[in-house]
Amino acid sequence: MGRVVPHKPGLRALQLIRGGSYTVTLPKWWVDKYDVEKGARLFTLEDGYSLRLSFKDSPKIKKTVEISMDRFDDMRSVRYCLLTYYMQGAYTTVVKSSHPMSSDRKKKLREVRLEMPGMEIVHEDSNKVVYSMIADVVKEKIDDVVQTIHDIALYTHKDSIRALMENNLRLALEVTSREPDMLRIYRKLIRHLSLSSMNPEIAYQCGIRDSNELIMYVLLSRDLHRIFYHALYISRNLIRFGRRITVLDLVQQITSLSEMVQFMQQLAIEAFIDRDFHSVLRVSNLIQDVKSYEERLSFDIIHSVKDIEQAMTLLFILRDIRRIAGYSVAIADAAANRILNPLRAQPAATVLSLESI
Repeated sequence: MGRVVPHKPGLRALQLIRGGSYTVTLPKWWVDKYDVEKGARLFTLEDGYSLRLSFKDSPKIKKTVEISMDRFDDMRSVRYCLLTYYMQGAYTTVVKSSHPMSSDRKKKLREVRLEMPGMEIVHEDSNKVVYSMIADVVKEKIDDVVQTIHDIALYTHKDSIRALMENNLRLALEVTSREPDMLRIYRKLIRHLSLSSMNPEIAYQCGIRDSNELIMYVLLSRDLHRIFYHALYISRNLIRFGRRITVLDLVQQITSLSEMVQFMQQLAIEAFIDRDFHSVLRVSNLIQDVKSYEERLSFDIIHSVKDIEQAMTLLFILRDIRRIAGYSVAIADAAANRILNPLRAQPAATVLSLESI
């Protein structure tokens, strides 16, 4: 589990060969490390000022990791390692123990499989459980995964506000139960991004153009994650309050603010996926209206709601709506950086054959 120190960078001379083509030698340690043979196909991709390459179809791409349960006192730590290895791109994960595992531990190891899309248990005995990727989730386009997470976050926001309007604690409780489904998709997105950072061919297949764009997707994933949780917190605040909200005129105003922010959410994700700079500007302009509206509403709540607990609940809800707006602006900023990159042209991707010289 320690840090792997990579080989030091080096310089290679570019050689002109007969026919006007160019060639450069590959480091022997890299060829040996991944068992790349003569005639193997290498995938190349232009990335900014650089040219990235990776081998195709090597079994050493699919990493196997081991987790020793003897090193941990509780199953929470084992689960944490499993999920982290999944998000970091492991294809096979072996959980083993020096002594037979209890039935309770086996049950928890089976349950955690459901939290990792595409992962299945392929072997199990008294002191070992082996997980392996059965479905290749990275064949899915990255924008489709992003859209799914956005949809979950947006409908969580809408339903939380509907629970507020209708004083519907049952709906609020249902909204809070969506967290596991959201996290499953979020982990899949992080796995996409992690594998894309290591393998340019995977990035290309997913729809990520270059390293700069990969960074923007990482920022986007963080912002979508936070938007979902702030939408979820609206329902949690209602459940914590546990009584009817009685200031219906203020609830209506909060709903109007929420609808404006929902529109910002939708605009921001469209700006990112469609590379629409006009939508970026619209999101950036709307944040000032949201700030003014939120400040005015906060003032009204503080001075007109006599029930302190009810006032605090409404202020917490306002705070979460305001933060959703802020993260929507962050997504729009990431979209702007994706669109206005001075170095970007449509990258060229090719497949070469490795020859020994």
